[in-house]
Amino acid sequence: MKNLLNSIIGLVFLTVLNSSCSKFSCVYKTDPFQASKLSNSSSFVKLKNGRTVYYNKLEIIKGVFTAPHLLANESIKIKPSEIEAYQIDDHYAVSQNYIMNGHKSAVAVDALPGFAKRVVKGKLNVYCKKYFNGRFATDEFFLQSENDSRIYAYTPELFKKMIEDNEEALNYYHKETEGVDASKKITNTAEMYNQSAFMTKN
Repeated sequence: MKNLLNSIIGLVFLTVLNSSCSKFSCVYKTDPFQASKLSNSSSFVKLKNGRTVYYNKLEIIKGVFTAPHLLANESIKIKPSEIEAYQIDDHYAVSQNYIMNGHKSAVAVDALPGFAKRVVKGKLNVYCKKYFNGRFATDEFFLQSENDSRIYAYTPELFKKMIEDNEEALNYYHKETEGVDASKKITNTAEMYNQSAFMTKN
């Protein structure tokens, strides 16, 4: 009877231990970028290893004593060095490592440090990145055609070439727009260009 009782206790102990080990082992073996089960999630991370992972929840974490990073599903920390691009709802940003030229930056304001946030989307994409110019953080713009995966630093010459097939947008860009700063002029022109392109398609 005593042996039977000891066997039962031993069996229960092994079952509990095995269950705990499985649980812990599962934690350590789980992919640290485990995806959301929601297929309609609008938040995702494109990793440098080529994978795109969707999450239920994705947010930028930054602070005085915190290195900026993404927090997925409230528990998964993803470092900027692991990311090619990410999207949180309508906030899409791409790493400066995938931009053809421009200043290198570690400033984190609207996006992770070293990431350019897309501010205009369409036939012509416009990205904006903050960088430190020696005195303060300032905007730097980048341009991308929808038919080209490459992203280039903005120059007036490149911009004009990209919108040359749209007379309205080109005229607006050339026009003296007193009181409108350069960044607003770029985004307004790009939006005008994209709207015309959209109307043409329909």
